[in-house]
Amino acid sequence: MPLYTVLAPVGGDRPAADAMDLVFVKEGFCWPALFVLELWLIFRRMWLVLLIDIAVIAGVSLVGERIGEPLAAVFLVAARLLFALEGNELRRWTMRRRGYALVGVAGGDSLSEAEVRFFSDRRMPAPDEPGPRPPAPPAQTTYTPDEAGEVVGLFPRPGGAS
Repeated sequence: MPLYTVLAPVGGDRPAADAMDLVFVKEGFCWPALFVLELWLIFRRMWLVLLIDIAVIAGVSLVGERIGEPLAAVFLVAARLLFALEGNELRRWTMRRRGYALVGVAGGDSLSEAEVRFFSDRRMPAPDEPGPRPPAPPAQTTYTPDEAGEVVGLFPRPGGAS
């Protein structure tokens, strides 16, 4: 199940309470960054990373004239793969530079499922309610006597026999 980091704009000394301002960024490999990197960077408004990408392409083309085109092509493919591996981390870095802060982590098979899981654990104030609301207390986990026995590790019953 993929994890998503949740970022919110920081206004003053507290995160903003508007749910529409939250940004969910998936952990892991970024497929759009592998296949359409420049379009993905423009869509996400990651201008500094776009300049770095253009500088890498220009550097590879200049070096490619001296070391040979096939080796330069291999380097360019490796650079694209690196951008795809680190694309979402670069997006989080860009969001932090814009004043966003980490407010949580949510898991789900899709973005919509992660959003539902994230918001089900928190109560966000309505737009017309004044002031921030404290976060909801964490759900208490209760154990039945069978689960709270002397079971250690992966053994299903006390004594270690299955």
